[in-house]
Amino acid sequence: MTARTGFTNLMTELKKTRDELRLQMHLAGMEARATWEKLEPKVDELERKVNAAGDAATRAIEAAFDTLGKALARLRDDIVPPPSGPRL
Repeated sequence: MTARTGFTNLMTELKKTRDELRLQMHLAGMEARATWEKLEPKVDELERKVNAAGDAATRAIEAAFDTLGKALARLRDDIVPPPSGPRL
């Protein structure tokens, strides 16, 4: 897999998480909304960087994916209730 293909896959996952969070924001509290307002524009910014980057920026972009992905996941975990029902 090339770096570009990997970035495309990572970008798809980040956008999926962003879109899920967008749907949940109406239930979120003010602190979560403030966090969302800081994180959402970073998804588009990162996508622009991926599209413009050459090989020299690969590691920096991977680190940005990791950081932003973790921040989005933390926000999702804070606002999306865990599934209910019996555990298998």
